[in-house]
Amino acid sequence: MEKGFLLVITMWGHTGADWEYIGNQIILQQVMTEDQCVYLIDEDMWEATYENKYYRMMAHCFPEDCAGKESCD
Repeated sequence: MEKGFLLVITMWGHTGADWEYIGNQIILQQVMTEDQCVYLIDEDMWEATYENKYYRMMAHCFPEDCAGKESCD
């Protein structure tokens, strides 16, 4: 059986030196294949507008069994 993946959008802040995860995320509760998820997070699929250059959102594909964990190793 193929491993299920979830699309996760996370919020990041810039410290002036590095981008750091600030602890906010939303998760699409639709399990999909890794290929489907990677297709959906492709940058060409999205148009972003940021009014504050110190914050941004990033899309990721995480295995379904990582949901709710601090990290997905």
